[in-house]
Amino acid sequence: MWKTLTKICILLGVTGYLIYAVVAFNKTDESKVCTGLDIIVNDKDSTGFVNENEVRELLVNNKLFPEGKAQKDIDLVKMEQVLKASPYIDEALCYKASDGRMTIQVTPRIPVLHVLNQAGEDFYIDNRGGIMPRGHHHINLIVMTGHVNKKTAGPLYSSLGVALNKDTFWNRQIQEIYVTQGGELELTPSVGNHIIQLGDTSHLSDKLSRMKTFYAEGLGKAGWNRYKTINLKFSNQVICTRR
Repeated sequence: MWKTLTKICILLGVTGYLIYAVVAFNKTDESKVCTGLDIIVNDKDSTGFVNENEVRELLVNNKLFPEGKAQKDIDLVKMEQVLKASPYIDEALCYKASDGRMTIQVTPRIPVLHVLNQAGEDFYIDNRGGIMPRGHHHINLIVMTGHVNKKTAGPLYSSLGVALNKDTFWNRQIQEIYVTQGGELELTPSVGNHIIQLGDTSHLSDKLSRMKTFYAEGLGKAGWNRYKTINLKFSNQVICTRR
């Protein structure tokens, strides 16, 4: 029993020492000056909404730029708060390294639709249903026009934007989404002289699947300009109106 207790005590002692050593090794000397800043923009979707210079500018404008400051005077929490307050940044992480440098990682928000509504408002909807200001940024996205209420647009239409953007075919095929006064969605394709009547975003995957099948098996034979409207609003049906 004593041997077992001795082994346990030794094991705990070694573990405690290792933890202390790791913490001590990685601990930043607060008297050191920040010698450099590494900014990482996790922009997998290449939207270009946020770049290194804009991150630097945000910090400079808020008097939080760390380079040249003593480590003890650098407020990581405040830096993260300022960065996340940007309408174009989703997440921000700031941390110090033992060599005196600092690293900032930011993850931009991902816009999926560009809205130009009947009220003259110009904004983006992101992939989480949030609203992003247009600002000086511009990227090529599917445009949504018509009777779009800015207050409810995000939750209503972000799923449609995500679905169209993640599918290469639909991302290229859909040119514009029009919201009627009654709130129904009409899609204008890049190829084919017809309007796709989607209705709402319910059963979205099924509707888009039906339309893609109809493109391959129906319009491929009948011709892409034969129909004026193609209605997907009803389950298991594709209803076409001839010209």
